Amino acid sequence: MAISDTKLRSTYGKPYSGPSEITDSDGLGIRITPKGVISFQFRFRWDGKQHRMGLGRYPAISLRDARNMVADLREAVDKGIDPRMLAGGNKSKKKPTVKDCLAYWEENYVNVALRDKTQALYKSTVIKHMTNAFEGMPIEEIPIRLWVERFTEEERINPRRARQLLVQLRSAISWCFRRQFIGNADVLLLQPKDIGVKAAIGEVTLSYNQLAKVWLAIDRSRGSTSNRLLHQLLMLYGARNSEMRLSVKADFDREEGVWIVPAENSKTKRIIRRPIFDAADELLKKAEMTYGNILFPGPDLKTSMTIAGANRYLKRIQQSVGIGEFTAHDFRRTLATRLSEEGVAPHVIEKMLGHELGGVLSVYNKHDWIAEQKAAYELYAEKIFWHIRKISG
Repeated sequence: MAISDTKLRSTYGKPYSGPSEITDSDGLGIRITPKGVISFQFRFRWDGKQHRMGLGRYPAISLRDARNMVADLREAVDKGIDPRMLAGGNKSKKKPTVKDCLAYWEENYVNVALRDKTQALYKSTVIKHMTNAFEGMPIEEIPIRLWVERFTEEERINPRRARQLLVQLRSAISWCFRRQFIGNADVLLLQPKDIGVKAAIGEVTLSYNQLAKVWLAIDRSRGSTSNRLLHQLLMLYGARNSEMRLSVKADFDREEGVWIVPAENSKTKRIIRRPIFDAADELLKKAEMTYGNILFPGPDLKTSMTIAGANRYLKRIQQSVGIGEFTAHDFRRTLATRLSEEGVAPHVIEKMLGHELGGVLSVYNKHDWIAEQKAAYELYAEKIFWHIRKISG
């Protein structure tokens, strides 16, 4: 019968009348007294005789620790070494810290199973902010009180981020627990509803006047040409950040007058076709003349800028404009709202946003309404530039 953490927790310290010994594997076993005292032991053969070696009591030694110890002891037996002669053979290994857990999770799950964008998110949030929490202290020994104090400090800094960090940390630690990298951790007792506030669903819609102020702030900023051009094009197109940020010169077919977003850069994993209109083309040509094939490079000028770099730039713009919080994604909502007010057909706006049409249209109608999209984009750009001229005098 295999031993489990659940079995140990349910038996420890309680009256017990079951079998006094339970085996696991590789010679690991436990002895249980009628009062629920649990001791780990290692059974092995040496010189043709059966021997038993005590490892320590639960919960001072976790099941994971005991299994690790037995693995080392079994290896010693296989090599012809008497495990009783091993120095420290009955001592547990160093227990993982928060840093160890996050590193193990990042190496074996985040970097292996998640998309690049999601990897970047975790690395910029929970891995960045929590790696050094309770430095050097085994995570299994951190009491709930210290976790509450730590997240209370995070709440004072940023309530929304505090909850996000807890949600992500619980996910990482739970994964480590399921993989038996750790025995348990009190942070799993904290519920997200107990910490910070839930991130609000985006509802920001900018006016043409506000868009004009943002445009001028970008023009006057000291950011890189790459960042300035990227965000002005995001304003005009209402495209997703990655669709524009990862684009290259070849994506823009000037002969056909179409910007083709490849499937690998699309959230829907489908090709998106949008028109090239005059205001956008002027900015695109600047990017091509400045940087060549990769239109919006990062500091190395060889690869596309990261989402983190783009977000940092827009955050500085947001702070300089003074019209409240907004993100690049809010440019999409703004375009859809303003063009709906102008009477642009919903199916055209959906295509401009790169959405898949629903129902029968998604099956039979593959038309992209490029001409209608172009007219709508030109109308939207003209409205923005009118307000820019008005503000600029």
